[in-house]
Amino acid sequence: MVLLVKIPADLSLPLTEESAKTTTGDAIPSYLESKINGDGFVDTSVLIRHSTKSAGLHAYSISSTSLSKQDVPNYRATTLAMACGLHSKRFVNDVYIGRLGYASAGLANVDVSVSDLEAAVYTPDLRQTFIGELSKSGILGAGVSIGAAPDWLCSGAQTNYHDNKSMAALAAVMARHEVVEDDSESCSTSESERPSNADCNQSTSTTKLDILAMKHQVTLCIHCRRPASSLCTECKGTYFCDAPRKCKEAGWSHGCVCITWQMYVNHRDKLSDFTDFSGWQVPLLQEDCYSSDETYTRYLMDTLNVISSHTNNDTAAAQTWWSTEIHGWNGGKSASAKLVDLFQRVSYQDGIGLDVALIPNERHVTTDDIKRAGIFVDDNNMPNLTSWKDYYNVRCIPPSSPIALLATFPLTVYYAIQNHGIVPVTAAQMLDRPLKIHLVGIEKELNFIDFFKELGFLLPANVNIDMTWIIREDMFPEASTKTKEDDNFQYLSLQLTNNLTLTIIGGTYGDSLDPNFDIAGGAPDIIIGLNAGLYTYESWRHVRNELCKFGRSQSETKLACKPIPTAESNACQLHEPASV
Repeated sequence: MVLLVKIPADLSLPLTEESAKTTTGDAIPSYLESKINGDGFVDTSVLIRHSTKSAGLHAYSISSTSLSKQDVPNYRATTLAMACGLHSKRFVNDVYIGRLGYASAGLANVDVSVSDLEAAVYTPDLRQTFIGELSKSGILGAGVSIGAAPDWLCSGAQTNYHDNKSMAALAAVMARHEVVEDDSESCSTSESERPSNADCNQSTSTTKLDILAMKHQVTLCIHCRRPASSLCTECKGTYFCDAPRKCKEAGWSHGCVCITWQMYVNHRDKLSDFTDFSGWQVPLLQEDCYSSDETYTRYLMDTLNVISSHTNNDTAAAQTWWSTEIHGWNGGKSASAKLVDLFQRVSYQDGIGLDVALIPNERHVTTDDIKRAGIFVDDNNMPNLTSWKDYYNVRCIPPSSPIALLATFPLTVYYAIQNHGIVPVTAAQMLDRPLKIHLVGIEKELNFIDFFKELGFLLPANVNIDMTWIIREDMFPEASTKTKEDDNFQYLSLQLTNNLTLTIIGGTYGDSLDPNFDIAGGAPDIIIGLNAGLYTYESWRHVRNELCKFGRSQSETKLACKPIPTAESNACQLHEPASV
C-alpha cells in the first residue's frame, strides 16, 4: 500500500491521508477512478518531475461530468503548485497528491504524508526561517504550527525552472529552424489571424489607461490591472476593483499568497521606524506618497527640495542623482537614463545637489570618526553600523539631511558584507586577495555609481573589494551601449576608491553568464540583490536558489544557504541598512 494525501476544496476540512494498492507505474488514477464509479474522470498534473535521484510529485483532480456541479476553488492545492514554481496553475474541487519515483521493481508510487505538505499548502515561501516565523505569528490560528517542508519539495521550484528553461531553449531552436525552412510562409498572415479594428482599439485603450494609471496612481487591481484603491483587508498588500466588478472573485488565487504577503507587510512598521531623522521622512512613509508618482514627485520637489520644479520639462537643467526617482530607468531609455555617461565621474557635490553641510565628505572614515560616533569595530575592523544614526554620526551628517534615500544602496552592501561576509572577508584576507562581490538586478544604480564610493570610505584599508555589477544588456543607458566590447560582455572597470574596484558586465545569470567562468576573477564570495526583494517575487526565487550553488564560501548564514552567502534587501523607498 502507498500513502496519498487528499486536499479538500472546503477550507474547513483538514488534509487527510488515504492508502492505495501499489502496482507497477502510477496506481493512483485507477484508485481514484474506482471511487467515482464513472461519474467523472481523473486529471493528472505533474508538480515536480520525477528523476532517477528523486521521486516526483503529482496532483490528481477529479472532474465531474455532471453539469449541475459548480467548481469550487482549491486554495491549498493551488498554493502547493505555487510552492513548486507553477504560479499559473489553478486547481478546483478536491485534489489528491501522490508521489511517483523509481524503486527496485521500476517506476512506482511512493508515500507522501500530510506532514510533507502542511507548510506548502499555507504558503509558497518554503524558507525554513519564514515557516518558523509564520508559525509563531498566530496568523494561521491559535495553536496552529507547521513544520519545515522536506528538501525534495523545497527544490521543486528550481527543478521546474531548469525544465522550463530547457524547453524554452528547445522551442527557440525549433522556431529558428521553421523560419529557415519556410521563410515566406512565416511572414504571411491570414485574415483570420489579424486582429480586428475593434480588438486593436480595445488594446490601445487599455494601454493608455495603464499609462495614465502609472503616471497618477500606481495602485492597480491585481486581477485586471485597472486603477484601484480597495486594499485587501487581510494582507494589506494588494488592490482590487470595487463592486460591481468581480475582480476579487475572479482573482481568487490571491488567497493562496495572502497569508504570505501579510507576513511581508507586517514588517512595514519595523522598516518605517526612523526616529533618528529630524522629521523630513514622515511624509515619505505615508501611503499616498509611495502609491502615487505625482505625490512622491511633489514631496521630492517641495519638501526635500532635491529636484528642481522644471526637471520634468528640462531634464538637462537639473540632472542630479535624484532625477531617476522621477523618470525611472525604463530599460536605460528614460529621460534621466539617457543622460547617464558611465565614463564620466561625478562628485558628491554635483551628484547630490544639496548644501555642502548636508553631504558627507569624500574621504575615508578615520579612527577619530569612529570614536566620536561612539561605535565599535568588528573583528575585521569594520565600523559596526546598526542604524542610520550610527552612519550619520560617523560621516558627520546632520539629521536634517535626506541623504539616506541615496545612501540606502551602498549601505545595504556594507551591511551585507558585515553581517553575511565574516568568513569570506577573513578568507580573502588570509589569501591576500580582494573580496569578490556580485550585485544583481542593477538598473537605476547606474545613475549614481560614484556614490558607491561610500562603501570604500567606510571599509578599513585592509579590506579590498572587487565589486561586479551584473546588468541585463537591455538595461544599459543608450550613451554607453556603443562602447560595448564583445569579449566577456565587459563594459567598464572603475577604481572608485583605493580599496574598491567596480566592474560593470552585461548579461544575466543562467542565460549568458556563469558566475564561475564568464566573469573576470572567477566565482563571487557574496551575491547581493539591491532593493530587489528577491524572495518576495516568485519569478526571482529560482534565481536566488540557483545562486546558492555558486561560490567559494562554505559558510551558512541567517539569510544565505550553502555554498555562497546570498542577501536580498527589502523593496522600499527608505529602510534601515540593517534591514537586509
